[in-house]
Amino acid sequence: MRKHSTVEIIREYPPLLSKARSRQAMNMLRSPETISKASRIIALKSTELRGAVLELVARVEDAARAGDWALVYETTHEIRGLAGTAGLTATGRIANGLCHYLDTVARLKLKPDVAVASLHLDAIVRSARTEGEAAQHGDAVAQELAALVVRKLAEIKVSATG
Repeated sequence: MRKHSTVEIIREYPPLLSKARSRQAMNMLRSPETISKASRIIALKSTELRGAVLELVARVEDAARAGDWALVYETTHEIRGLAGTAGLTATGRIANGLCHYLDTVARLKLKPDVAVASLHLDAIVRSARTEGEAAQHGDAVAQELAALVVRKLAEIKVSATG
């Protein structure tokens, strides 16, 4: 099966909007009125969004206890995407670090270091459930865990190259 180039794909699937209409739509989406309206809607839904993150946190805890790393990755990926919108920035950053780590070890067909994953999972749980602590310490925790991921992945790279 031959791969198609981007140009071939674009020719095969022409744009739905003219350039002028596309520009007009983008200007509308970037307008202060649209941004303000979206912000108000998100603020109204913040409690609901935080509840959804907490449900995902419970799901990722269960997956980790079961040792289902694919489900841990999938659920952490969802947390990463939703946490920032829910106002849980530190939770999202920590989840991003775990996603990066799990994705890399999976691509290398390695098992994750349980200690690295556990530290991330504990931090995700705590930051999602204790907003005050997360606001105060979340950035520092996310930075330390990101540094841990960098170190662990560097160790993997060194051991793989001999």
